[in-house]
Amino acid sequence: MKIGLYFGSFNPIHVGHIQVAEYIREHGQFDEVWFVPSPLNPHKNEETLIPAELRLKWVKMAIQNLPFMQCSDEEFQLGLPSFTYRSVQHFYRIYPEHQFHLIMGADNLISFHTWQNAEKLAQLCPLHVYARPRYTKPSEPMPFGAIWYDAPLIDISATQIRDMLERNEPIYDLVPEVIVDELSDFFNVLEPTEN
Repeated sequence: MKIGLYFGSFNPIHVGHIQVAEYIREHGQFDEVWFVPSPLNPHKNEETLIPAELRLKWVKMAIQNLPFMQCSDEEFQLGLPSFTYRSVQHFYRIYPEHQFHLIMGADNLISFHTWQNAEKLAQLCPLHVYARPRYTKPSEPMPFGAIWYDAPLIDISATQIRDMLERNEPIYDLVPEVIVDELSDFFNVLEPTEN
């Protein structure tokens, strides 16, 4: 099968992630898209990360009824931090019958040259890049042979959602309904209690 690997912190997963996955699965003619939550992305600030097990649980809940979507916890078995090159090698070892491709946002393409073994990774796992607000399409030829998708620009960020939750603002249109209550409960527990 032709599989799109959608790595990310998913901190938390939101409707933008799912819409992008569905768009690229259709337009890239993938058999499936696998969400791969990263326990610790080497490019992220650990202090702002929701606990990894919760992020994984919420991804599973969010996509459990979506056709052609899977959630993989493979990065949780590989040690920290989560390097994509090592993870892709692992996927090829355990699923040699599949073809893997890497799904990423335009923001990640800009910094892709800093990733571990970037050249080898792009050869092993072709890049499929979706448009992001405030990032322009690079001039041809695309860096690392990437394939560009003018996916709908969805201006939602996990940072925005966390900030809204900390302010106790509603997030119903931003995250899958099935995880709204768990997210709200998690952030309510974090609020300092008044003496």
